[in-house]
Amino acid sequence: MIVYKKRKSKNLPLRTIYREGANFFLIVLAGISVCLSSCNESSVIGLNVQPVNDLLNVAYIDTTTLFTKTVKADSLRTDQALIFTAEALLGKYQDPVFGEATASVYTQLGLTTLAPLFGASPLIDSVILSLVYDPAYYGKKKRAEQRVNVHFLSEDINIATNHYSNNTLTIYSEDIATNHKFIPRPTDSISIDNLMLKPQLRIPLDKNFGQSMLDNPGNLASNSVFQTIVKGLYITTENTTGLVNGEGNILHFKLADAQSKLTLFYHSNSIDSLQFNPKKYSLGLGSVGRFSHFSHDYSAVDAGLAAQLGVNPPVQNDVVFIQSMAGLKTKIELPYIMNWVKSGEIAVNKAELVIKVDMAATYQLDTFAAPTQLILFGINDDGTNYVLPDYAEGTNYFGGIYNSTTHEYRFNIARYIQQVLTGKRKNNGLSLLASNGALNANRVVIGGGGGGTSYQMKLNMICTKLH
Repeated sequence: MIVYKKRKSKNLPLRTIYREGANFFLIVLAGISVCLSSCNESSVIGLNVQPVNDLLNVAYIDTTTLFTKTVKADSLRTDQALIFTAEALLGKYQDPVFGEATASVYTQLGLTTLAPLFGASPLIDSVILSLVYDPAYYGKKKRAEQRVNVHFLSEDINIATNHYSNNTLTIYSEDIATNHKFIPRPTDSISIDNLMLKPQLRIPLDKNFGQSMLDNPGNLASNSVFQTIVKGLYITTENTTGLVNGEGNILHFKLADAQSKLTLFYHSNSIDSLQFNPKKYSLGLGSVGRFSHFSHDYSAVDAGLAAQLGVNPPVQNDVVFIQSMAGLKTKIELPYIMNWVKSGEIAVNKAELVIKVDMAATYQLDTFAAPTQLILFGINDDGTNYVLPDYAEGTNYFGGIYNSTTHEYRFNIARYIQQVLTGKRKNNGLSLLASNGALNANRVVIGGGGGGTSYQMKLNMICTKLH
């Protein structure tokens, strides 16, 4: 086969490569398995139907220059219309590489019963906001204490509007959770009144709020009336302090679960309520307007990351960084790829982008797990992203799934590369980011385009020179 070792210079025209490889053409004719190195015939598009003579024009290229750098990701849409499963992230962690990350939730409350009857002179006993855990969480298994604050919204959540992870709403300053402290227990069921309930975070709220609802049942006549009075809640752990590097968690919650709710416990007797079974009325969190808000503090991060996020970032980097929750993405540029067609057109039989996870202990992959999938986009002239043509072939072809054995992600992008080489698409580069970043908190450090590590990112191509 024709394998060309990496050069320090810019990509050479294919004419030069073919001339250098002429002495090896007898090896090519000896068998396709040798010609294509580790790739077999069925893995290379079109080679199994080409005449043998055409294989003289086949070349394997792994010297394409890739410039890589880390940039801040765009905001993600996180509202209920897009995340219809009503999953949400809440929590805070202090990452020794990526800095501080926080997830918060803006949500409406929905009536479960219209115009409830509370009886004579009802009195509130307690108000509990319950959030059912998903077993998944991000961060250390030994979970540190966090503080949760809950504020009333002073601004409506407009469900007809798209809401993004960097959006905020105005809130009232009073914290009706009074800095409630908790240690996350996403897998521990709890017993309440001799009933075993799903693992959940239970937040006691100000009883004055509950009493005002009991005193004004007319406000509960309809959702439209109620949501005019109580516009919604802002639930956040942003005021959590004392986390050291590596501590903290981002938790997953199922707001559509029937046990995720705000419950008023009350009695309507003048005698001490402890002598009676308290009554209860619940407000739901499922079919309401909501969106997640993510924030990141990159003031204390890995030195290499700080340089890439600085005013004058280096053009080339040995490692680059990817973070969910609208955190960080990697921009990949192919500045000299058009050199491959200077001596004439070529057909791209295969183009595989190989991305290796940097396993250095300092990046703490064992604590902060890598995303299970990455996604790759093209970049328009205005900086927005577009879906690559190869994506239409499905995940099995396109790739992006994390291989936990080889610690790699691989993408097949032959159609995209072919369109760039023929001028059908502009060579604006690629954008690599975590898939489903609105519902996951994962991050990862990967090899960049620089040659300083064994984790270097590569574009492996198999091409045919056209006559």
